[in-house]
Amino acid sequence: MAEAATSRADRTAPPAERRGRVRGVLHCLWLSLVTSVAVEWIGMVWWWPEQGAAHAANVLAREAGHLSEDFRPAAGRILAATGRAYFYAFEWTGAAAGLRRLGGAARLDEYVKAALWTVQVLIVRVVLLAFSAPAFAGFAVVGLAGGLTLRDIRRWSAGREFGGVYHAAKRGAPKVLFAAAFGYLAIPFAVHPPAVVVPGAALFGVSALVVAASFKKYL
Repeated sequence: MAEAATSRADRTAPPAERRGRVRGVLHCLWLSLVTSVAVEWIGMVWWWPEQGAAHAANVLAREAGHLSEDFRPAAGRILAATGRAYFYAFEWTGAAAGLRRLGGAARLDEYVKAALWTVQVLIVRVVLLAFSAPAFAGFAVVGLAGGLTLRDIRRWSAGREFGGVYHAAKRGAPKVLFAAAFGYLAIPFAVHPPAVVVPGAALFGVSALVVAASFKKYL
């Protein structure tokens, strides 16, 4: 009975883990959206009142320019897909029209426009992050290779082992990904993706190195 229960738990663990990852991604996207809209609105009051909603529109134009520069062959298809995603999520459902009516009635039309532009900025940045995934994977592979080398050195030289370092690094690796994604998605001005992706990927690679290097001596 115990063996059967263990086997059932092993079979059900991977789907639960995948659901947790999906929830984490959705949580990051939602938190980034709320934060970016809130920062944009605060900026319209304190930092760029003369620009109004045009600030978010300019950020969108620059981010789309980064997409065209860095991923030129697929930029047209990506921007078209981004436009369709925005259309079906906000225009086709009537959400955008409802927000515009609400904004017009409350004399908050500029804030509604800024929020809608910010949503489109978020979509473009998500696409840019997706195309930057190989950078994170590359740094992770390099970190794992270096960490396994250090692990073998420790194993054959009778080095000391600290389990707490391994568990802390293992818990910290997803947080590095979350921080890099959230920081890029929520930033209120245009920034070239490598300025965020490269440091984030490097930190993720360091986390992978520490995880592999501090892994237990014997598998």
